[in-house]
This record gives sequence, structure tokens and C-alpha cells, in this order.
Amino acid sequence: MSFKTRVTAPLLGAASLISLFALAPTAQADSAHSMACGYYETQTDAYYGHCGNSYVKVQVDIDWWPTDILRCLPPGETRLGSTSEVDNAWAIGTC
Repeated sequence: MSFKTRVTAPLLGAASLISLFALAPTAQADSAHSMACGYYETQTDAYYGHCGNSYVKVQVDIDWWPTDILRCLPPGETRLGSTSEVDNAWAIGTC
């Protein structure tokens, strides 16, 4: 085995290991920022994620309110309020 082979092989292995770790955070970051479709909650906030391309009419169940409210929401993520106020939300049509 020549000196060139003994030095080059470990360097190639190290380079592939470094590139693997460099790409891993990118894949994790993309999945961490993916939006859920429909109603979902975090520990403190209630959201509605609309995955369509046009506005949607959403019925929002407010915990302390006698009737539900209607909201016209754009595509994407919309904060509806705190989890102590909002119980649920669902699409009922287009705006």
C-alpha cells in the first residue's frame, strides 16, 4: 500500500462523515417546520392549518362562548387563540 493510498482513504472517509452530519440538520429542520392540516394545539395556543390554495370558512368552538364563531382563514397556519379559550375548529366551506 502506498503512502498516497494510506492518507487518501481516511480523508475520504472523514469527508463523507462530515457531509453526512452537515446534511442531517437540514432534513430535521424541514420536518420540524412542517404544518399540520386542520385543528391542532400546542401547550398554550390553538391553531388551524389550512393546506388548500384558497380561503376556507372555519367554525371555531370557543369554550366560554354560547355559540361557535365563524372565521374566514387564508391558506397556511392561523393562530385561533389560547388553548384555554378554543376547544376545536373545523372547515365548513369556502369564503
